[in-house]
Amino acid sequence: MEREDDPQLWDLLRHSRVPEASPFFARNVVRAVRSEQPSGSAVASWFQWRRLVPTFSVLAAIVIAVFTLHSLRDDRAGSGRAAIASVEVPDAELATDIDVLSGDDDSDDAPLL
Repeated sequence: MEREDDPQLWDLLRHSRVPEASPFFARNVVRAVRSEQPSGSAVASWFQWRRLVPTFSVLAAIVIAVFTLHSLRDDRAGSGRAAIASVEVPDAELATDIDVLSGDDDSDDAPLL
């Protein structure tokens, strides 16, 4: 744009002040940026609801699945144990030997020899 196009505008522009940056401009910008950043450490950021809820939901599902599978396995093994335990042994001496063998591992093995 030339001066001849709009002389009044150029006269106004000549009398206007030139904007200058404040001497504390950089400090003010850094202060504004720091105030926008979330405070706290990276460890504290893990303890937010948007992360805790899904984490505990998955953990609860895993715990429920493990206990369910464990109880199903015990039910199957327990039914087999009941059938074995209900078998009658006609020989009392054989029953005594089985009791000794199934005893505590820390017991003395001298009666077996």
